[in-house]
Amino acid sequence: MFEQLLSRLASTGFRRSRSGSRIWLVIASVAAGLRLLRYVSRHGDDVLYRTQVMPGDQFEIITKAPNKR
Repeated sequence: MFEQLLSRLASTGFRRSRSGSRIWLVIASVAAGLRLLRYVSRHGDDVLYRTQVMPGDQFEIITKAPNKR
């Protein structure tokens, strides 16, 4: 929801700033900056495998240390 609000503010702000409104340019710049900050600081966890677990299913998760270089 917050991402949709920032997106809407950025697009509306840039559109209205083209007609000469300085305050909308500031609003759009701040919203775009916040979106960029959220993008850069996001978690980088990748999903390796995804499946639907049904009742009665069994699964085992095995992890190992990464190879030393």
